[in-house]
Amino acid sequence: MALPCALFSSSAEDFNTEDFVKYILQVTDLPQPKVISDQILSYDWKFETKYYRTTIQLCTTDNRTIGDKDFAQSVEAFIHFFDPNVLTSFERAKAWLPYLKHIEPEVQMLVCRTSKHSDVVGRKIAQEWCIQNGFELVELEPEIDKADEDDDFPETIGMARIVQALHAHTWPNLEMKNSPTVQSQYVRQMMKEQHIANKQMKELQEKEPQNIEHTTNDDSVKDPSTERGPLSTENEDVHKCASLDEQKNPKDSPICSSSVAASSLEDEVLKLGDIDWRTLLGNEPKDNEDAPLTDGDVGVEDFEQLFMKLKVMKDKAENLTPEERRKYAEKVAVSFWKAIGGDEDEIEGLDGDSD
Repeated sequence: MALPCALFSSSAEDFNTEDFVKYILQVTDLPQPKVISDQILSYDWKFETKYYRTTIQLCTTDNRTIGDKDFAQSVEAFIHFFDPNVLTSFERAKAWLPYLKHIEPEVQMLVCRTSKHSDVVGRKIAQEWCIQNGFELVELEPEIDKADEDDDFPETIGMARIVQALHAHTWPNLEMKNSPTVQSQYVRQMMKEQHIANKQMKELQEKEPQNIEHTTNDDSVKDPSTERGPLSTENEDVHKCASLDEQKNPKDSPICSSSVAASSLEDEVLKLGDIDWRTLLGNEPKDNEDAPLTDGDVGVEDFEQLFMKLKVMKDKAENLTPEERRKYAEKVAVSFWKAIGGDEDEIEGLDGDSD
């Protein structure tokens, strides 16, 4: 069985597809390629992420082709470079669509050096085409304005974005690591808070008095509440203190700590760029309203893969009407909610579930 592959092509005279491979392999001179056909060359790429390790093929071609049946089935990603100032370059990129419909790669990227509204193929035109056909527009040398420089959560750009997308893809031959390390600061904090809350709850439960029935000679049963021992009294005081603390400051209680972390996480992920999805949903946060956290495992991989697609989501939202943006925002919010293990009852009725 052939290794899965990422296929690179170019319709720009001044860009060679080998430049993609050189960057990914981090070399100045490429090794001897394997010849897939007279039109396709291949280079093995063995890599690992914090979750898995695998080996794939980085394939290049100067012609529109999907090779034979086996090769076509192995294509998982397609990355094409075009020149937005040359109309024929964009037309040649569009001419790939009939071929891609046969192989349906999950990762599709349209790459250029810089995309401007003043280009022959303007930025809006390129973005709309990408959205309609399931592509992501990637700029190798994007224009950075002052607002982007001050962004606390800058997007990955250029060649690094291409590598990031390839890392985020679920390759069919990947080998999972035994103990993947969670790197996301939000998920890591949420799991930490949940662990502390569970531990404290367990300690409280261990202090609960055992309601044991004491039978006398006359078969009468004594009420445990009438004979509280030191342990029962101590436990009652613990419950009173916990109750008072929660009334005074609910968010400081150990039981609420994991919910606060989840709520904070939800606020962060629902605010993509300068679009506040919660506002679009008409679901402003209320005082003392915490997002529930289930006892199940957090879907770390699903969660971080959603983050990888933030740029695509933002690009799509820019070209929607206000009503379409609201509905799209619901879908995005629902996706993130499910990825962090949110209770589906909480999102019942949202358009994101019905579409």
